[in-house]
Amino acid sequence: MEDIGNETEAWIDRTNDPYYVDKAWLDTIVVVGLTCFILCLMKLSKVATSKMGMIFGMTGMTALVAGYWADEAYTYDDGRWLIAVSMAPGILLGLTSALWVQITSLPELVGAYNGFGGFAAALEAIALYLDPNAKNLFRGGQFIDEKTDAMLWVQAIALVLSIVIGMMTFTGSMIACLKLHGTIASPFVNDL
Repeated sequence: MEDIGNETEAWIDRTNDPYYVDKAWLDTIVVVGLTCFILCLMKLSKVATSKMGMIFGMTGMTALVAGYWADEAYTYDDGRWLIAVSMAPGILLGLTSALWVQITSLPELVGAYNGFGGFAAALEAIALYLDPNAKNLFRGGQFIDEKTDAMLWVQAIALVLSIVIGMMTFTGSMIACLKLHGTIASPFVNDL
């Protein structure tokens, strides 16, 4: 830092720093997306504003997916088409279920989607655990450095929590779906 008169210049030239990439545009998209999610949750709390809440949620998710898809540090080489191909079945399943599922079956559908989200988180954590490159830092597909012990501890804790919470979510949601569908008897309901 350089002293200019009585002020200290806080700007540091990072053009040669391999860890620094100017992501102001991506930061802006993330702030917009997360703001949309917060507005979504606020609007979903009332029936009168729930439609606007859904629009905020869809806008936020679209902004975040598009932002990370456009960023070359997250999607390089074949990443863009792999993401598109992996999203296609989910989009088709979501559109099909939105058009064909009866409104009385929505609690079961939401429970199933919640459960599969937890299952996906657990599978992702298991895949990261099995990945031999998980101990390295990459940017744009290029090796930068090995992770420090502190980074590996944080990663290990996150992996264990993702597996445990993801599988608990999956198991609990599947049991709830089966109870809502009437496949599993609920002793508390039968006693009433």
